[in-house]
Amino acid sequence: MTLGRLSPDQPATRLAVGLAIALAIAAGLVVAAGADPLAALAAMGEGAFGERYAIAETLIQATPLALVALGVAPAVRAGVFTIGSEGQLVAGAAAATAAIGAIGPAPAPVLLAVGLAAGVLGGAAWALPAAVMRAYFRVNEVLSTLLLNYIAGYGLLLLLKTGLAAHAMVAVPRSDALPAAALLPKLIEGTRLHAGVVAAPLAAVLLAWWLRSPRGLVYDAFASRPGLAARLGLAEPRAVWTTMLISGAAAGLVGWMQVAGVAGTLYPSVGGGLGFSGILVAMLGGLRPLGILAMALALGALTTGADGLQIGTGVPASLSIVVQGLLLLVAALAFNGRARPALAAPAEPSR
Repeated sequence: MTLGRLSPDQPATRLAVGLAIALAIAAGLVVAAGADPLAALAAMGEGAFGERYAIAETLIQATPLALVALGVAPAVRAGVFTIGSEGQLVAGAAAATAAIGAIGPAPAPVLLAVGLAAGVLGGAAWALPAAVMRAYFRVNEVLSTLLLNYIAGYGLLLLLKTGLAAHAMVAVPRSDALPAAALLPKLIEGTRLHAGVVAAPLAAVLLAWWLRSPRGLVYDAFASRPGLAARLGLAEPRAVWTTMLISGAAAGLVGWMQVAGVAGTLYPSVGGGLGFSGILVAMLGGLRPLGILAMALALGALTTGADGLQIGTGVPASLSIVVQGLLLLVAALAFNGRARPALAAPAEPSR
């Protein structure tokens, strides 16, 4: 069955060309800074994978990007372009922190299960208003999810100065540290690599199964043939709110992991742009599991390898931010038109 203009495979050529151009521009910037591009690449590789701690940090950076991207992929494939992962991540982190604090002392399995559940439910709950507005009132999901990101960010600041504020005097607003039993176990001693990293490959397997399932094919068809999808049993409201809730749940899971696995406490910067970067990874990964895992690892290496780049070649570490901006532009051009506008007429009328 052909999905027409919006097929997820169609942007592949534009994506490949865009990536080549972005790499050429990055190489030009390295040359302009007075360094050899190949030496810069080797230095970044050393900074990202040169030792055990560097590898662990790269995986720590890549895991949340992959999970956000894997959660967003079903929505984007269905033509629902949600960009609310940043706010949903914040909501999940706040909900997990509040739930763990409310329980008090408890065994580690209980605290971990409560934190995970609260994070997932918090992220999904923050996606719900935009999902309802898009599904039943045809409010553009790009606008609603973007605005909800701001509300989540300022709401977190308020919580960290009131209900979730640390009891000790602190210079930066934050919550109390989570109890040790609520923290994700470390996989490698002396690093920040936690057990949550296994969630990314598991989520990739689930997405691969979904894409090959009959129901997954119907959701894909909804992007360009909503009338056909309706005849196959998938009404527009259900397609919208289910995919948006899945993306919210994945972002909320990441929020819990960032608190329980990385920081150990809740800061205003818990999002750190991971929600937006995760959407970028989904696009650059072609909305497919293996592509998403590969791009998450590449973007994680780009972040952790920046210091190695500066130490090894003298090129400013901020070049990695420039490259991420170029990649964002590539994704935007490659997937232009992927999402069906909320106010557009159905591509194919129901009969």
